[in-house]
Amino acid sequence: MIFVPSILAFGVIVAAYVNLGAKLATLRHDGVLKRIRTTPLPAGAYLSGVFGSTAATTLAITACTAVIGWLAFGAVPRAGGVAEIAGGLMLGVVCFGSLGLALSSVARSAESASPIANASYLPVAIMSGIFDPTFSVPRWLSAAVGLLPVRALAQILQQGYTPVEHAPVSDLFVLLAWAAGGCALAAWRFRWH
Repeated sequence: MIFVPSILAFGVIVAAYVNLGAKLATLRHDGVLKRIRTTPLPAGAYLSGVFGSTAATTLAITACTAVIGWLAFGAVPRAGGVAEIAGGLMLGVVCFGSLGLALSSVARSAESASPIANASYLPVAIMSGIFDPTFSVPRWLSAAVGLLPVRALAQILQQGYTPVEHAPVSDLFVLLAWAAGGCALAAWRFRWH
């Protein structure tokens, strides 16, 4: 049952960070963002629509993963865990979506966005134990990885399935801090052309 919340976290990261970052970098590279900016559509409305699309994709991934986890492994959230999972998913989409937006502003080309995203989250995901919870790293590295949003999201979602010994409040602060940092970087660096 430990793998279902980890795969849910992985789905959020891929949809909100990798796909959103690469999509916006591609749209910028192709001149679509520049053309959209010249229309009467407010910039905030367009970006809200992009985030809404990302949230819908994440919801579809979550539903499919949850159903497969239930059918294949009998993994179901604990009685009070659905609200924690929903809150964790919303915060995860905001956090990784803002980081994806920031990624799109840092990537110099459409071709570089996906490699940058994959190179930045895959090693952290492996060290966080998302793919193999028995994977061990030195204590200092584990502490450093604990300050990154990947493990925090996985722990929050895990809490929805089985209460874990890790305090979820610190995970909320980690996700909120990274979301604020992603928003700040995106606001500073995001460009339409």
